[in-house]
Amino acid sequence: MNHKLAFIAGALALFTFGCNQQHEQAGQADAAPPATANHEHSEDAQAEEGGSSTTTVTLDNGKRWKANPETTSGIANMVALIEKQAATPGDAKALKAALEEEFGLIFERCTMTGEAHNQLHNYLIPIHQRFSGFDAGDATQLADMKSYLGMYGNYFE
Repeated sequence: MNHKLAFIAGALALFTFGCNQQHEQAGQADAAPPATANHEHSEDAQAEEGGSSTTTVTLDNGKRWKANPETTSGIANMVALIEKQAATPGDAKALKAALEEEFGLIFERCTMTGEAHNQLHNYLIPIHQRFSGFDAGDATQLADMKSYLGMYGNYFE
């Protein structure tokens, strides 16, 4: 269990560090706006991880954000894993491990930048929080996770 939490924490750290590196590289072409966005992003990430603020995903002026295909397929894979478990109940620990692995891959494969990337963070942080104490054998928790994952299409395309 601690190994899995360490994996997720490591994935979040890599994602945040990697994303900050992307923002810094983008900032070389146009210094002021990316540096400001990077600064705000870092504060938001720290606040979210500390639990001192809640995250809200917003639309892009009423439109869904463009997501990279790997993120969209990762969310779809997580939904499919939950649906498979509902159809033919299996090992809850294996399901949780598979969900955490897929979640980690979303971070690993992230190529999004800018505000779309920030909104993706706002969407993903509650998933990470759900994994703490998550019991994939608990039908209520499984339904909650599936419901939240189902909201992805409301914000991203």
